[in-house]
Amino acid sequence: MTTMKMTTRPPVQAKAVLGGTAKLPCDINPPLLNDSAILVVWYKAPERSSDIIPIYSYDMRSKHSDKATHWKDEEYFKERAHFVTTIDPATLNIKRIEQRDEGEYICRVDFIGSPTRNSKIHLTIIIPPHKPNIVDEHGNTVTTVAGVYKEGSNMRLTCLVSGGRPAPTVRWWRGEMLIESRDEPDTDFPAVMRNILIVTELTRSDLHAVFTCQASNNNISQPVSASVAIEMHLRPLSVSILSSEHAPLSADRKYEINCMTVGSRPPANLSWYMEGKLLTNYTQKVSEDGNMTTSTLTFEPTREDHDKIITCRAENPNIKDGVEEGTWKLNVFFVPKIRLELGSKMNPDDIEEGDDVYFECKVRANPAAYKVIWQHNNVAIQNNAKKGIMVQQYDLALRKVDRSQAGNYTCVASNVEGDGYSNTVELKIMYKPICISEQKRIYGVARHEEARVVCQVEAYPPPNNFRWAFNNTEEMVDVSQDHYKNSTRHTQSVLTYKPVTEMDYGTVLCWASNTAGQQMSACIFHIIPAGKPEAPYNCTLMNQTTESLSVECTAGFDGGQPQNFLLEVYDQHSGVLQANVTSRESAAFTVQDLEPGRVLTMKLYAFNSKGRSEATKLEGFTLKVAEKQTGTQVPFEITPLLGVLIGVVAVLLLITIVILGALKVRSDRRAHRPGDLPLKKATAPSSEDLYDADDRNPDVVPTNKDSDYQLTGSTAGTPLAAQATPDEVSTTSLPAQQTNHLQGLTTYSHNDYTNYPTLPLTGEVTYAELCLARPTTLSTATDPKLSCLSGGGLNNIGGFGSGGGGGVLVGGKPYVKEATVYACIDHNARPPKIDQICQPTKGSTTGLLQDNNCITTNKQHHPREVVTVRTPLISTQESCV
Repeated sequence: MTTMKMTTRPPVQAKAVLGGTAKLPCDINPPLLNDSAILVVWYKAPERSSDIIPIYSYDMRSKHSDKATHWKDEEYFKERAHFVTTIDPATLNIKRIEQRDEGEYICRVDFIGSPTRNSKIHLTIIIPPHKPNIVDEHGNTVTTVAGVYKEGSNMRLTCLVSGGRPAPTVRWWRGEMLIESRDEPDTDFPAVMRNILIVTELTRSDLHAVFTCQASNNNISQPVSASVAIEMHLRPLSVSILSSEHAPLSADRKYEINCMTVGSRPPANLSWYMEGKLLTNYTQKVSEDGNMTTSTLTFEPTREDHDKIITCRAENPNIKDGVEEGTWKLNVFFVPKIRLELGSKMNPDDIEEGDDVYFECKVRANPAAYKVIWQHNNVAIQNNAKKGIMVQQYDLALRKVDRSQAGNYTCVASNVEGDGYSNTVELKIMYKPICISEQKRIYGVARHEEARVVCQVEAYPPPNNFRWAFNNTEEMVDVSQDHYKNSTRHTQSVLTYKPVTEMDYGTVLCWASNTAGQQMSACIFHIIPAGKPEAPYNCTLMNQTTESLSVECTAGFDGGQPQNFLLEVYDQHSGVLQANVTSRESAAFTVQDLEPGRVLTMKLYAFNSKGRSEATKLEGFTLKVAEKQTGTQVPFEITPLLGVLIGVVAVLLLITIVILGALKVRSDRRAHRPGDLPLKKATAPSSEDLYDADDRNPDVVPTNKDSDYQLTGSTAGTPLAAQATPDEVSTTSLPAQQTNHLQGLTTYSHNDYTNYPTLPLTGEVTYAELCLARPTTLSTATDPKLSCLSGGGLNNIGGFGSGGGGGVLVGGKPYVKEATVYACIDHNARPPKIDQICQPTKGSTTGLLQDNNCITTNKQHHPREVVTVRTPLISTQESCV
């Protein structure tokens, strides 16, 4: 041990980190010029003794070597110490500092000429702290990852640091940014320093953020630290429906609608809703990085989905309220949906003729309807203010309706999607009963045979009562209700009528009544004696082939009974019957299996339960079979001249066909006009002719064969004229062959059977059939060119009685009077013909003509020379004169 006198200068402070390298400075520079250090000795003062111990020396006194000699205490330093003189000041470097190395060191420097220099150095050993320990809010140690934290929640981390001399300073860093915080000793462990990090309302920017806790107690060594990364659950960042918000959809078509969400951690679940109702027909897909989720909805909208909200919902179940939604208001195009209604203030069960009716067409359409069409019984309604029809787009007004406007009403609205049809609203208009036109008007009945007369009417509401009356005299007699049965469901009444005597034939009339009132014009039916039918007429032969042909005819009067038709075909040469065909529906026949090349005679009949009509004869033929041709064929060449001729012939043939077709149509129309009767040229009547005419009187009640009055026809084979019914409905009139004596002329209006007014005069010529009694003398007009038809007195208006053979009964007594002129014909007149009907001043009971004048009409007819006057039973709007 060496005792050394120390200087009073304060020691030089040196620090070294435990385990590091300590550098103890020592100034070896001589204080004088031309002097140098020759020996440096290091001493370490023990902690509890004043003795100093040499531990290292650097000797430069050697004369035999240029190198200095290093000595060190091997027991203390071993290889840890080394004196470095190449720097200024020179330093004793001690490696791997141990805690025992702490203390005071003395550096003694001997110079050649200068005094020895002693320097004191105090070495302080710094002990670094231990690695920080990070603990989360649940007291769990966090090593690398903290969390998982939810977006928007708070994070609390505590950094604990133990050891270290001096006491370390603890700090939190986020990346390279120092976070303001404060460290303090742990209350439970004073040797431990702690620092608490609190982050409120974590955001998605905190995901994977690295927070570092750093502890340091010196500026020599690197601080000790511990780092953790933050793991988080994130709510969806955005949701969008990948369909244009303004793109319309068409109802009842399938669409695929896509939805996308991003930013959710973990990936969000997508779901679809419409007006709060979950939709299930969709698929879902997650991207590889998990940041995006897509979903495809297969959707078929309906018209009811228009303006509804469809929602795509992205949801992260790990986060409370971690839901984001994308919405789309649907714009659905659809065919118009229509509801048709009567006006709100109208009672559909109380609409009468003359009322005003309003309809409302309520249309729901997208886009709006550009056109609305109103229909009545599927026929479009046009605006016509003159007729009281006012059509607006969604409204229809009918002013003063009549029964023809009853029926089904609809409206049709159109837009780009199509046409929408409304419900059908039936407009029921109350009106009084009217006769149905298509019903049987003439009933042929034998004596003691029951006839079922069906009276059908059209009315709304259905008729609740019927009334029947019989007329064969000047008075009408109501028929007892025991003889007819009403059917409200069929809107008809059936009269059971049995004629017993000739007086029981005549006219029966039917009226119906309902809530709207009583029928204005009666339905008229004629009860006549049943007879044979008339022969078919206006026959046409067609479709002639080698083996068949067809015949079509117009049926004549059926005699008051259902009739059938018969066709007999004979070979004209041999007279052998070739075919026999019966038709039950119409006078139309097709005959098959005939021999070719035959000339045929055909006879057509109509027959009913009373017998067969006279035959209508036709001639026809079947085509010949083409003969076989042999020989060499000559080439046929069409020259230009021949082509022109063929063209001319074809044009002429076409013109001929058109003309014949027009004539055929005209002929058919004339043939089907029931009012046209064949004309018969009139000559100056003789006394015998007048007697013959007496046999042809138009009384509708024929007598039997034993009577003086036989049924004979003035125009055999003539079809019956159509009868004008009270409702202006044309039916078949009585045949001339089945009329009897009429002992008076009855004319009355069909519109009123109470007062029997005269028939109105119109543009059409109105004729009456006049029966003439046998005159005692023959009177003619003074003018030889003027023929006048004369007859005896009239009696028994509207009568269905019979008269004697030579005169007319008045009050049961024969009445004889000079012939009276009733009609005059000017044979020299030419079209336009002036039709005249002359009426005597006296002796006539009809109200048709007055003051012995002739009624002149301006209608232009073909010249007619036969005067025919008809009874009211078979009167028509157009008779022949």
